[in-house]
Amino acid sequence: MSNSDIRNLTGKILLSTQAVSNEYLNKSMIYMCSHNRNGAAGIVINKLIPEMTVSSVLRELDLEIDGVKNFDILFGGPEEIAKCFILHSDDYMSPESTLISDHVALTVNGDILKVITATGGPQKKLLCMGCCLWDMDQLENEVAASYWVPIDSDEALLFGNPKIDKWSKALLKIGSFTRIFSDLQGNA
Repeated sequence: MSNSDIRNLTGKILLSTQAVSNEYLNKSMIYMCSHNRNGAAGIVINKLIPEMTVSSVLRELDLEIDGVKNFDILFGGPEEIAKCFILHSDDYMSPESTLISDHVALTVNGDILKVITATGGPQKKLLCMGCCLWDMDQLENEVAASYWVPIDSDEALLFGNPKIDKWSKALLKIGSFTRIFSDLQGNA
């Protein structure tokens, strides 16, 4: 990938490589919500927080809603961990929603949780606690150092079942195991 190709990764998915030693980001997939000359922001889309429920998130946000349907809650990243970031399809948009790419939006507002619990909200959604942030040029340097492999996003990877190994499915999307992933393949 050329230097100009890594200047705007908005709407792409980053796959972590064995060079990422952070245990929370090991085998992670990050959907890039924003990337420009000032820095970058993304949401991890494949790490469940099994002990967390929608009810507990609503209590943390001081929202009282009866009859809450339970949803999977994901670890979105190590920054702003007390905030709920909702990646969702664009069939629901509020004034607080930001369209990231074709048919994918982000809303960081407890009010969308009321909509989700009352009506189901957007057809496709991921509820994520926290996000990933990079300073100016930090992400470009990490991609150049082979910490991350950017790939095109698609609906199945983004909104697919987080209980399956989405990271391995994303590797298949690349079409081949590159040298970056050679240590992860094991011995046959």
